[in-house]
Amino acid sequence: MDLDPAGVLSATTWLRSSWSDFRLQWDPEQYGGLDNFKIPSSKIWKPDLSIYNAADFGSGSFDDRYNLDKTNAIVYSTGKVLWIPPLPMKVNCNNDHVLPSTDKNDPQGCNIKIGSWTYDGFHMNLTAYDDEEYLELSDMTKNSPYVVTSQEGDALQTTYYPCCKEPYLSMNYRFNVQKVFAIQDGEKVFNKSPEDIEKLFE
Repeated sequence: MDLDPAGVLSATTWLRSSWSDFRLQWDPEQYGGLDNFKIPSSKIWKPDLSIYNAADFGSGSFDDRYNLDKTNAIVYSTGKVLWIPPLPMKVNCNNDHVLPSTDKNDPQGCNIKIGSWTYDGFHMNLTAYDDEEYLELSDMTKNSPYVVTSQEGDALQTTYYPCCKEPYLSMNYRFNVQKVFAIQDGEKVFNKSPEDIEKLFE
C-alpha cells in the first residue's frame, strides 16, 4: 500500500465476492455427488462492480483487470458463486473534498467506494461479505510503507436520486492510513517502531 502527495492510494488487494446464480444450480445426486466445481470467471456472469473514486482507468486498472480476469471461481450446487481475484486499486482519497496539507507522517483519511455501474438496488442487492462492513486486513503485509490504523465501519450506503424511485447501493470503506517507513539510501527509515507496527496488526 502506498499514498502519493496528490492523495492517490494504490494497493494490491483480494476482492472477496459471492453471489447466487439460479442458472448454475443442480442436484448433486444426479452428478455422482458433485457439489461444486471450479471455472474461469470469464465464463460466468459477474456483477459489474466498479470503484467510484478510481484514480485510473484503462489497461491494468481495477476495471480492466476485473472484467478480463480469468481467476477461477468456485460454483456450488446451490447456485452460490465464490470469487476472490487479486486486483490492483488506485483511488482518490476522500474525493468529495480537498485534502488539507498535513505532515506526511500524520494519519491520512481515505476511502474506497465500490458499487454496481448499472444495476440499481432492485436488481442487485449489494451486501457486505459475511456482514462485515470494513476492510479485512488479516493478509495485509507488514512490510507496506503505509498501514491502515483505523476504520469507520458501516460501509454499506443506500442513495436515492431525485430522478428515480429505485435505491442505489454501494460499499464505502472509510479508513485512516499512516506512513510507517520510507526508503532512504536503500534502507528503511521507520516513523514507527517495529513494536508499534506489530500492534496495528493485532
